Amino acid sequence: APNVNDGADVGYTWEGDYERTWEAIQEDESGSLRTAVDDIVQKAKRKRMLDRPRNIRIGIMRHMFLVIDMSSAMNDMDLKPTRIHSVIKLLESFVEEYFDQNPISQIGVIITKNKRAEIVSDLGGN
Repeated sequence: APNVNDGADVGYTWEGDYERTWEAIQEDESGSLRTAVDDIVQKAKRKRMLDRPRNIRIGIMRHMFLVIDMSSAMNDMDLKPTRIHSVIKLLESFVEEYFDQNPISQIGVIITKNKRAEIVSDLGGN
């Protein structure tokens, strides 16, 4: 039923809250959407940074090692395309977000396979 609360012919109530996100995305000269998607991601990051509570201390130095399982089980295809591919995709966004929130921190990478651990990357910064 039309919205009759304000007396104007504004249509249905749900139409006011409906956002047409596909209209905001435009292709670049080469026909790619990558530029538009990257722009939306950057705007979302800026919004998160501005909306962040002021009592968070960004200047804290944190050190973290990521330990990644590289055993043969990570080639299983229960997650598409494989477990390791899914982990790497998630780690890419995690590391980017981690350094956004902890700009002076350091991350190192350790892999495990065949009952052994190997340091792939010592602690390093952004």
